[in-house]
Amino acid sequence: MTETCPRIEALSARLDDALTDREREDLDAHLRACPVCGEALAAMRTLQAAMRTLPEPRLGVDLAGVIEGRIEGMPASRTRPRRRRVAPFLPLLPAGLGLAASLGLGVVLGFGLTTGGGVAAGSQIAAMAVFDPIAPGGVCIGLEACYRMGSAE
Repeated sequence: MTETCPRIEALSARLDDALTDREREDLDAHLRACPVCGEALAAMRTLQAAMRTLPEPRLGVDLAGVIEGRIEGMPASRTRPRRRRVAPFLPLLPAGLGLAASLGLGVVLGFGLTTGGGVAAGSQIAAMAVFDPIAPGGVCIGLEACYRMGSAE
């Protein structure tokens, strides 16, 4: 077969007599000039004839009748429960919230570390107050009171 040869579907359509008169005339003209396509059509005819000699399978049951009976016995229409439409972004909501929380925490911590205050500075003061000396029996009411008491002694 060459580039100008028809597709195998056209040969099959010719074999099944499914072409228009014009298509059949054009294909027959090509078949007279092209021995490759002529051999392909002859092989397809041989295969078709061999398949016609095969025995017809018997199911032992009228399958079409069984299917038609089942269709007739079915209710006229089955209604499926309608599924609620979910907004397309809704499954991504947890990931988005996690990302927003991470970014927010990063900004707060980053600001605190770069300015020398915020969360990091507060935790240093609390750690230092724990180790400040408090008189035995002294009562620590709050961070400022403990720090003043320890520094006053």
